[in-house]
Amino acid sequence: MNASPKKRVLVVDDMGSIRSVVKTAICSECPCSVDEAINGDDAVVRLEKGTYDLVICDWDMPKRDGLGVLRHVREVRQDFMLPFIMLTGNAQADRVREAIDLHVTDYIAKPFRPETLLKKVRPFLL
Repeated sequence: MNASPKKRVLVVDDMGSIRSVVKTAICSECPCSVDEAINGDDAVVRLEKGTYDLVICDWDMPKRDGLGVLRHVREVRQDFMLPFIMLTGNAQADRVREAIDLHVTDYIAKPFRPETLLKKVRPFLL
């Protein structure tokens, strides 16, 4: 009997400490493979090279923000099935509306607790 393949997660944040917290929490929950991207441009390169089961992406980053990464996934790649969770410390209504229009899957407000993160990502990892 073959074990099911590991889930692949892409964590995108310009802060290494946030990437580390997210990776540690996710890996404590399930045996998955977590790739890290340091900005939006790096994320797009990784998305073009690999297949992921979940993207967890910071909104405010240099080079390309989280909305730009989401736009790439939904409009350029035409991938509406890839779960995309946005991390944000800024929940302005117009920005939220734009992300909703691009079919963001969910939000996690910064600062967040690992338990909050796991509650949001668990359905996509199990």
